Amino acid sequence: MTRLPLFPLPETVVFPGLLIPLFIFEERYKQMIRELLGREEGERRFVITLAGPEPGMYRRVGGYVDLLAASENPDGTFNIVCRGGERCRVSEVGLGEGKLYYSIPDQPLPLERSDPGLEAIAAWDAMEAFRSYVADKADPRALEQAIANLPEDPLYQASFLCVNLRVPATDRQALLEAPSLVARLELAQKLMRQGPLSLSTAEA
Repeated sequence: MTRLPLFPLPETVVFPGLLIPLFIFEERYKQMIRELLGREEGERRFVITLAGPEPGMYRRVGGYVDLLAASENPDGTFNIVCRGGERCRVSEVGLGEGKLYYSIPDQPLPLERSDPGLEAIAAWDAMEAFRSYVADKADPRALEQAIANLPEDPLYQASFLCVNLRVPATDRQALLEAPSLVARLELAQKLMRQGPLSLSTAEA
């Protein structure tokens, strides 16, 4: 089975369509980026998972990430830009021969999709709740422009909501692990109404 590099981060949860700028300074992840850059475009994929709370602990679910651009600095560090994809399982974490970074088997974990009409209604309801949620915190015109520029697929509308909620990373992880898109949108509304869930699903 194909193995993919694993990049644990303490505050980052990946959702489809999310653009992620990162500064790479640890030697093991500099090695990872150099090896990814040696591959053909379209094959530069790795996995980001939420790290912690203890060293060596990872969540059961992470997200695929495609490396879009990388710039190496004079000191050997990198500035990179990635795009988030679908979620995947995180298990069987191990070091490959000659590798400084960990890797995992490529195990997709597709989000359950249902009737498009039901998803569209759930997305509309969640977006209306979000408008109220940020009513006194965001420029209304900028917000509406951002919403208007979202893809029509409710999957990406859900991603927009998930990354813009003011909640701890562990609650974003709960959104990632929701069994279906409708469940993800409903959980986002619950978070907006009730505040942080403070869920944790870490495992060794």
